[in-house]
Amino acid sequence: MMRVLAVCLRLLAAFFRLFPLRKRVVFLSRQSKVFPSDFRLLSAHLQEDDPTLEVRIFATDSELSGMLQFALHMFEQLWFASTSRVVVLDGYNPTVCIPRKRQGVFVIQLWHAAGAFKKFGFQSLDTPAGRSTAHAETACMHRNYDIIAAAGPGAIEAYSEAFGYPPSAVIATGLPHIDRLVKRMAEREGSADIRAMNSWLDNGNLNVVYAPTLRRDVDASWLTRAVDGLAEALADAPVNLIVSKHPLTTIDERLLVQHKHVHVLARYSTTSLLSVTDVLVSDYSAISLEAGLVGIPVLFYVPDIEQYRTSPGLNIDPVAHPQHFGSANAADIAAMLMNREEFDVVARRYQAFICSYYAGVDPIGSTRQIARMIDEHLL
Repeated sequence: MMRVLAVCLRLLAAFFRLFPLRKRVVFLSRQSKVFPSDFRLLSAHLQEDDPTLEVRIFATDSELSGMLQFALHMFEQLWFASTSRVVVLDGYNPTVCIPRKRQGVFVIQLWHAAGAFKKFGFQSLDTPAGRSTAHAETACMHRNYDIIAAAGPGAIEAYSEAFGYPPSAVIATGLPHIDRLVKRMAEREGSADIRAMNSWLDNGNLNVVYAPTLRRDVDASWLTRAVDGLAEALADAPVNLIVSKHPLTTIDERLLVQHKHVHVLARYSTTSLLSVTDVLVSDYSAISLEAGLVGIPVLFYVPDIEQYRTSPGLNIDPVAHPQHFGSANAADIAAMLMNREEFDVVARRYQAFICSYYAGVDPIGSTRQIARMIDEHLL
């Protein structure tokens, strides 16, 4: 099916190139139907600077949700990708990568994550979690980018390998949603509302948010087992264990009855919960990087790290890295949380890592920097 789609995209793109380019910025995503926050924030900034500028955002589910609907959306996105002066992506998009690149079109890969814990793209080819080499060739994976925007310089090497570009093509600009996060945390925005709806957050216990990355194609009970392990280890500790789970994951509700100190706040995103977080426990998720950027200590609970080291692979190994504290054993995480002196040392080391990973990036100037780059290519 991908071969058929590729032929259709090339033929249509050749036809669309007969039409003139427009002074327009188009944002294209195939992560979900929801407009990405980076797109919304950057487009709002562009139109605030120039209300006459035409800006369009398109978002669709990936081909995994159905090839027919995906193909129909792709043809619409192809038109705008072929006739707009600037195209901004947040992941692989066949409408940009498969057809021959049109002269005069500037393409920015605004990768959606705050960094690269897990390997992806060309780094994880032919692993169970990645694509096959044959698929990557057919799909022309990650071709035709002019610039790849990274959240920080610490991600440049990983992005260079994952996208198959030289490091010079990767620019550490930061990301618009990190701008917003830093500003909101400085103003404690959202904290009062969450606390008002959940008064137990102020019971004097340490508010520990557990936010693991989404796992696909694994036993659906993995989250229940992980939470149960942490809950048992923290049973006698003065801790509120708050589970921030992905909408596609499930948890056995009986855990909430068995462990009174465990809470699932499904109505709030993990980013929102950072405003009431004392310590974040994660694994391979980029939320751990975002937490570090706003000064929240992070511990890494990684019961399946041996599997992850193989597939998809790790750019940052939270157990082996000297500035991280990680363990496959929940008891180790609980012991570290309760040892104030050692925990403070771990927290300082992690902050030193964050400062290095994002060195030189203005924590509230990313949107402005990317917008200037776009403006330069609209003329």
